[in-house]
Amino acid sequence: MSIPYRLSALGTIFGFRTVSDEAATVLLLPEDILVNEMEKIYMARIGTGDAVLMGVIRTERGTSMATWQERWNTANKGDGQWIRRRNGEINFHLRQFFTGHGGYRKYIYRFRHEVSPQCPNCPILDEDPEHMLYQCSRYREVVSSVPPLEGLVAFMLEG
Repeated sequence: MSIPYRLSALGTIFGFRTVSDEAATVLLLPEDILVNEMEKIYMARIGTGDAVLMGVIRTERGTSMATWQERWNTANKGDGQWIRRRNGEINFHLRQFFTGHGGYRKYIYRFRHEVSPQCPNCPILDEDPEHMLYQCSRYREVVSSVPPLEGLVAFMLEG
């Protein structure tokens, strides 16, 4: 993976430099696939109308997703359910939750950017994604509609 794309991927997921390439790009279209898609769209732009171009864009995105899915399947890291999901749009908060790399005191403490890994509201517990969503009184009202941890991914995969 090129350095600029890695930095872009980390910026998109709001990840720290310690996030692996695989973790950063599993949530983004890999660079080589994206470049191939963009090249084909650019070539189709020459001498075609908007209606034809929109069809090319849809076709190329489908091809890119199929290529990405095939790469994922051959790596034995998934079965495609995540990409085909119809529920639960991913934003940077969920990316941080799923990777554990975010503004959580437990994670930031590893780099000595916090004086303690403990939650300011629950001093005997470390502040990590699970604590913030399911245990901390500070966020209880905001996240009251979040499914239980055991069923969160299943909920997002439901259609």
